[in-house]
Amino acid sequence: MKTISLLFIAITTTGFAIMSCNSCKKNVLPPITDTGANTFGCLVDGKVFRPGGAQLSGGSLQCNYQFFNNSYYFGLAGSNQTGGNLLTSVGIYTDSLRIFEGNKLSLKLRDKGNPSGSYFKAISAYQYELYSTGNNLNTGELWIKKLDTINQIVSGTFWFDAVNANGQKVQIREGRFDVRYTR
Repeated sequence: MKTISLLFIAITTTGFAIMSCNSCKKNVLPPITDTGANTFGCLVDGKVFRPGGAQLSGGSLQCNYQFFNNSYYFGLAGSNQTGGNLLTSVGIYTDSLRIFEGNKLSLKLRDKGNPSGSYFKAISAYQYELYSTGNNLNTGELWIKKLDTINQIVSGTFWFDAVNANGQKVQIREGRFDVRYTR
């Protein structure tokens, strides 16, 4: 009887440890890699943000790097849909700007020739807040660590401050991505 009780305790403890490790993975940032692992994560005001949840309009992690109308466009967005179907999203974009391996770019106003960052947060089914980089007070940086145009892999790090229309600020820190992009 003692052996069965000890076995039960050992199995239960192991089960809880495995469950807690699996749930912890969602609360840590992915490692910084450059292999095309399709990872994305950052801290939003100090809290871990990773893509996930059900998505009605495609995947929760999307990346494009395209040459169109004689210009280059890069877009990377990670989205997370919570239990209440409220969407949050963190994105990095360039407009008419070619990226290179080793590039360190200052995130600015979303405009032609600039890289920019944004944070989208749904408050309800009909209300949302959009935060974006935009002026000298709201800064950020995008570092393209690797750009493999043959295998369509881009990886790097980012951080930025963004504001909404009411002047409220959100801090995006320790961002990292390692994704396969589409053309």
